[in-house]
Amino acid sequence: MFCSNCGTKLLEDDKFCVSCGSPVNPREETAPADNPYYAPQSSGSVGYAAGAGNRGRDTEPTEEDFALFVGKKADEYLSIWNQDRRWNWPAFLFGGYWMLYRGMYLYLLLYLIVMSFMVNIVRAIMFPVYYFSGGVVVVVLIANIVLQAIFALFANKIYLHHARRKIRAINARLANFPDLREERIATAGETSLYIPIALAVLPVLILIVTTLFYSVQVYKEINEEIRYRQPQNSSMVQPYFYSRAT
Repeated sequence: MFCSNCGTKLLEDDKFCVSCGSPVNPREETAPADNPYYAPQSSGSVGYAAGAGNRGRDTEPTEEDFALFVGKKADEYLSIWNQDRRWNWPAFLFGGYWMLYRGMYLYLLLYLIVMSFMVNIVRAIMFPVYYFSGGVVVVVLIANIVLQAIFALFANKIYLHHARRKIRAINARLANFPDLREERIATAGETSLYIPIALAVLPVLILIVTTLFYSVQVYKEINEEIRYRQPQNSSMVQPYFYSRAT
């Protein structure tokens, strides 16, 4: 039995919540224990939302909220979360690009920091004195693959946490505006390929621009060298022909 206001577990004889003092409502005192979306909160917040009719005080997402947030692959992710499946192939194959696609920018920053930190620790353990070699490259690649696999095992949980955090914030602000609330939830969960593609193409564009700039600089230097040598050659050749003519 759980408090309908803060999600604290209650005894059967309790008339009031021991955490927040709210009276126990028999119609809402239990929370589905097998629901993966339920997350008991501290005093002042609430736990699982059984439906959309209690939005005045309830911020916990429903399955409908998660479906709006995820969008096209809602059935797939709801099934993954319900079955507590761990592995996420897109997260393993694309890593940070998958998080960009899902709009998980804060998690991406943490991902880059942790990955960089862990790879450098592995490299320092294997090669205390740093020098560039084939062995260093192999160790760094293996460390990246292992860390990517570990990330893929937690990616579904991370995405669920991201979705729940976003939906709670929207429910808290727009509890009395159901239409606008649903629109904002759908907008917050929108996916976009533009940013991942742009970041994937950016290094290639930088390489092309750098190569063109370097080629132009080399071309200018060659022309300057030719111009510099031409007057010297003409001044050396002219007296020779002049002396033969005389």
